[in-house]
Amino acid sequence: MATIIESIELDFCTISLRSDGIIEQRFAREDPYEITAEVLQEFIDAIKSLYKGEQRCILSIPGLYGSITTEARKVSIQEDNPNTIAIGLIIESLSQRLLSKFYFKINRVPYPVQFFKSEIEATLWLNEQNKLHLLKMRVG
Repeated sequence: MATIIESIELDFCTISLRSDGIIEQRFAREDPYEITAEVLQEFIDAIKSLYKGEQRCILSIPGLYGSITTEARKVSIQEDNPNTIAIGLIIESLSQRLLSKFYFKINRVPYPVQFFKSEIEATLWLNEQNKLHLLKMRVG
């Protein structure tokens, strides 16, 4: 299991750089929260600071009762952010899965996004994405 190297605590989310190189975004599990455009920008800024000049995968673990405003859905998560290799999302409920798919349909990103039911599955996939990325970098 990866250990946490560095963390940034936000109101209802902790964003961490793990020893396996994955950036983990973990939301409050039981507390309701709403992601506004301003909050989303805080997430983006925190994640950018944890890239440390390297390209990385992101593991996102939303809470059970989160929502996102219309304005936040319009914010591009890829602008000035070429360091993301892939995003793995842990999605437990159907409503979260639908909301997430809708978000990524509107906000297309140039990297793979995959939905999982467990952190282990997501971590395995992200590690594989990282290996594929490294191979592509070596080849050319």
